[in-house]
Amino acid sequence: MRLAAGVAIAIAVAAAIIPLALAAVIDPARAAGRALWEWSAVGGPTTQASYRFDGIAAVGVAVGAAYAAAGLFGAARAGRRHPLLPSAVLGIALTFFALAVTEDLIAGTVVLGVLASVTILATLAVAPLPASMRLAAYLAVGVQFFVLAALLLARFGAPSFRFDAIAPGAVSPGAILAASVGAALFAGLYPFVPWRFRGHLRGPELERLRGVITMPAGVGASLLLLRLLGRTRGDLTTIPLPGIPLEWRALAALIVVMPVGVAAWRDKRAPVREAIVAAICVGLLTVYPVLHWAHLVVIAALLSVLYAAAVSLSLPEQWEVVRYDVTLAAFWIALAVGTPTAVAGGLFILVADALAAFAETVWTPPRGRYVVVIAGSAATVTGLMIIGLGALAAVDAGAQGLALAGLLTIATLVLIHVGRRLDVIGVPLALDALSTAIALGVTTVIGLAVAAPLYQGVTTAFGREFAPATANAPLGFLAVTALATFLVVVARSVRPFMPDLAPLAERLRIVTALADPVPAGHAAFAALDAITSRTTAAFSLFEQRAGVWLATVLIIAILVWSVR
Repeated sequence: MRLAAGVAIAIAVAAAIIPLALAAVIDPARAAGRALWEWSAVGGPTTQASYRFDGIAAVGVAVGAAYAAAGLFGAARAGRRHPLLPSAVLGIALTFFALAVTEDLIAGTVVLGVLASVTILATLAVAPLPASMRLAAYLAVGVQFFVLAALLLARFGAPSFRFDAIAPGAVSPGAILAASVGAALFAGLYPFVPWRFRGHLRGPELERLRGVITMPAGVGASLLLLRLLGRTRGDLTTIPLPGIPLEWRALAALIVVMPVGVAAWRDKRAPVREAIVAAICVGLLTVYPVLHWAHLVVIAALLSVLYAAAVSLSLPEQWEVVRYDVTLAAFWIALAVGTPTAVAGGLFILVADALAAFAETVWTPPRGRYVVVIAGSAATVTGLMIIGLGALAAVDAGAQGLALAGLLTIATLVLIHVGRRLDVIGVPLALDALSTAIALGVTTVIGLAVAAPLYQGVTTAFGREFAPATANAPLGFLAVTALATFLVVVARSVRPFMPDLAPLAERLRIVTALADPVPAGHAAFAALDAITSRTTAAFSLFEQRAGVWLATVLIIAILVWSVR
């Protein structure tokens, strides 16, 4: 049994490391190809999906392999699980590999839809049915937003949807916003959170797998957005939002405020949650003319982190679920900043978090868990500091300030949970020294493994060149790694002497209940269902009563127009 487990661990480690190693030695001229399947538009040319194993693809395949291994080992450890869960996890991994190497927006959207379907199937085995259905709705809408982004690109007559064939001028602010909304729905950024967090997990072994199972979908959509952003030129923090006239913004504000007013008049008191959401929406609509795309992205990431902080500090056991949302929020902050260093730091965090998730499912004894938590947290804080260094070069001061605030919040949250998870006083000095040395070594090895893929991915696929100071990057990376490891060790050491957070947790439960986005999602889908049902009924009635007359009028109008 131990031999089989050892072989499985070795295969999983090789699956995560080999793609990163291949990226450094594979010939770029032999790294591209075309898929066997093809499609054609009406009257258009036949198109084949193209793929390329570049730096971003190498990082994506490594991340997918690590999360798949974590899911398979976690499913094997669960006492009661659905028999199809391991197969679904493996299906997620294989589909994610195809998405990671796809360099065509249409083909990527198709594969993303397949990945969403398999993810929903696997989620049914680890999450309550209502949460799985909400996730299905968010992923379905997310695919439609990627389709909308492709349609907006098609307005400029692009010969192909391959990313290297898309002209920079075709990537309009509307296309970027549509793809960003679609990727945010997949990534689960606030308010697109499908889970409702409770005080106790019904099945801890299985429910902890929610984040591992849904993470590939979020990472895949985010990497697809990263490739699209790579076709832009200039600083990403200066990308404007699509223009909305004042009249439309006023109408949208009225639509948002009206339900709150009706509810307050009916119940004789204002609903707190709805009033807060309405106030935030009205505030964003008011300052919309001065907002950029990066501002919205960083605000969404910051709200996601604050919500995860409220949930995890009030319900500490839920950190095993929301930690993946925090990782994606850090990557999205790197996307919003858009500098080469920040994007490299974001990709580094994805790899570090995936390897940490795999290691935590394999090494469960107390001493092994202690070392894994220290090493994984040190790698995460290292990535956060790299993103922060990249944010210092951002052009927009507002986006820069919001990004630094978000990164500081994430780092503080990670360090707090290091102390909470390792809340022990009598730690042997040898174990402390061993964990520190392993943290330094593991983070350095991860940095060496991803160095070539990150450089290739950022300079080629993302289309940004590193500054000349890259020559000093190895020394700077070692310094950042040492500082991050020191902060993690200090956070572990001072936690036993900090005051009890139980009173704060009780207050945060109230904040969590007020900030729960699920009721708003319920209301949105209910309103959409009502509008769709009534509209369909109205069209059906009109078709039965006046459809023939309408067709006759249209035919006569066309004849009159043609002979005028």
